[in-house]
Amino acid sequence: MNKPSMTLAAICLLATAGTASAEADNMDAGRQVYEATCARCHDSGKMGAPVLEDASEWPDHAGIVWSDVHAQHLEDGFVYDAAENAKKGITAAQMEAGTRYIVSVISKE
Repeated sequence: MNKPSMTLAAICLLATAGTASAEADNMDAGRQVYEATCARCHDSGKMGAPVLEDASEWPDHAGIVWSDVHAQHLEDGFVYDAAENAKKGITAAQMEAGTRYIVSVISKE
């Protein structure tokens, strides 16, 4: 392999590693949101919540609009709005991170 090809291969490898690292960071952030906010219902099925470890309870997850889930969870009182309760609240970005984590788990099964 000549030097320009090696340089290009190294750049591609670094770019891929950076993307993988960012995705891992996002999944870790989502896991943290899940554990802090979502697990209390989705680990046990409390109040009819689909259980995280049971993919059969999430059959239509691909068609879900997660911003709608956030709004519905706020309306139903399952989560608090961070703008109204900074200590207990969850932002839309946190909800998205948490739901991306959920999708990553249920998609593996």
